[in-house]
Amino acid sequence: MRSGPDESADGDGMSSLPDCPRCGKPVGFVTATGPLTASASPCGCSVPPGLVHRDD
Repeated sequence: MRSGPDESADGDGMSSLPDCPRCGKPVGFVTATGPLTASASPCGCSVPPGLVHRDD
C-alpha cells in the first residue's frame, strides 16, 4: 500500500480538510475576494484569507 503526505492516518487516501471557523464544515478551498476577505467553499462563509496554506 502506498502512503504519501496527502493521505490521512486511517489510510483512506483522503487528506484531512481544515474546518470552517464559522460553521465547522470542512473547507475544500478558499477564494480571496480582497486583501483581508475571503470565502470558504463549499460552505460560502466569510473567512480570513490565510485559512488554508499550501504545503510545498
